Amino acid sequence: MSLLDDLRSILTPTQQTPGRIVALRGTVVRVATNQGLIEAAPEGDLVVGDGVVIRDGRAIKMNRGLERVFYV
Repeated sequence: MSLLDDLRSILTPTQQTPGRIVALRGTVVRVATNQGLIEAAPEGDLVVGDGVVIRDGRAIKMNRGLERVFYV
């Protein structure tokens, strides 16, 4: 690898951080993670309480495969 490739791999985040949306503020969502509070751009329709993954500065909704059911 060249030095440029090494630098690219260091600067390119490949990590996905899971979390839960705690606030919506216009075009920014606040996500609580185990690393603290992170602000990110929302992708798609998100609401407070949704589980998301932070990838490349965007909050992407996790697909749980199950619908929420509320009994009253």
